[in-house]
Amino acid sequence: MADARERYRKVPGRRRGLISSASLWTGGDHLLTVRSDRFQERYKRFYFRDIQAIVITRVPRFAISTRALAAGAVLLVAILFLRSWAPGLTKWLWLLFAGLTLVWIYISAAHGCTCRLYTAVSREDLASLYRTWNARKALAELEQRIAQVQGAFTESWAEAADFRRLGPEEAAGRTRPSGRRAAARSRTLASDIFLASLVADAVAVMWNIPAKPLLTDLSAGFTALQIVSAIWILVQHHRGILRTGMQRLALAALLFIGGISYALVFADSFEAARKQFQQPAVASSHPLPARIRPVYSSGLALLAIVGVVLSFKSIEPDRPPAITGQTG
Repeated sequence: MADARERYRKVPGRRRGLISSASLWTGGDHLLTVRSDRFQERYKRFYFRDIQAIVITRVPRFAISTRALAAGAVLLVAILFLRSWAPGLTKWLWLLFAGLTLVWIYISAAHGCTCRLYTAVSREDLASLYRTWNARKALAELEQRIAQVQGAFTESWAEAADFRRLGPEEAAGRTRPSGRRAAARSRTLASDIFLASLVADAVAVMWNIPAKPLLTDLSAGFTALQIVSAIWILVQHHRGILRTGMQRLALAALLFIGGISYALVFADSFEAARKQFQQPAVASSHPLPARIRPVYSSGLALLAIVGVVLSFKSIEPDRPPAITGQTG
């Protein structure tokens, strides 16, 4: 018997996170979106004949893939353990880490985008397309597949969009689905306090290389303020007051603080084993030993830079003025 199974081809672009991932696949007559959160996968099918438009909007997207996160973790661990064995090499590793960080910030700010697919009854965000080069490749491929079914679209897309309704019809007297997104803000008092505590803590930790009790107490207070304000941000995002970007930054900060704590315990255990200490490794009398303070301060500064960009990022309109797509 002939193989009746659908054969899929992967569309350019894929998003890999610590927990979730997203990808696009094309079948014989439809586009398949796949989202996974490590425990389950969700599939959505969009037939090429039903796709009205694919809209790409250029916006900053500070997304960190698992590959970038793994590379950064390897560099930080290498700096941590080579600090006492090869101090000269750690300077070059710091320069490499700083260079890669600047490249990531530039790419996220200049080449980030959102991609949205419209049909007559739905509107779907294509999470796997968050970089402009992948979005262009995917759009070029999907345009060919859609044109085979719907025919080539010869009119100006921007002019046609003014006279055609995209997406599902809005029921009378019903709240718009995009109302929560439009009402959400880029910054609030909670986010301002959060960013200010990140900057202050980064400065206090960097100046605290020769350990000073006052700066140590200030850093501990700033850390507590970061945790409280991060939780405040999560609550505001849940209520629709604050946008998703700042909520993700708060989660990243909480993971970073916890990760540094675990890394410190692991480093102390490794150092104790290397020196062949018989007694169990104990935490240092100072919350952050000198070897890890530059790592912690740099991480806080990076989070603060991303937060400032997110705070002043304009809110995405329902229909962006500069769009690219295919309509049927």
